[in-house]
Amino acid sequence: MNEPLPYPFSDAIEAILLDKTGKRALLLDVLASIVHPDMVCSLFALRVMDETDKVLAQRCIDYALMGGLTPQESAAVYRFIEPRIGARFSN
Repeated sequence: MNEPLPYPFSDAIEAILLDKTGKRALLLDVLASIVHPDMVCSLFALRVMDETDKVLAQRCIDYALMGGLTPQESAAVYRFIEPRIGARFSN
């Protein structure tokens, strides 16, 4: 992808990349549910997220609902999340 992702998604991805403990798994689930029709994440999950992750998730959801991602942006987010989601099931 030649252009950067919208800031809510780039901020969320950066947070996930910096996470070495796996505590941002719910944030990853939210991103997955935004860009892939087979991925489902209950909005109830937002209640148990820490405040920083909740804000990141809400910004991504708001952006997706109001502005929307281009197909290229959706594909870029999916390329980021796919191996991380897949890794959960391979262990």
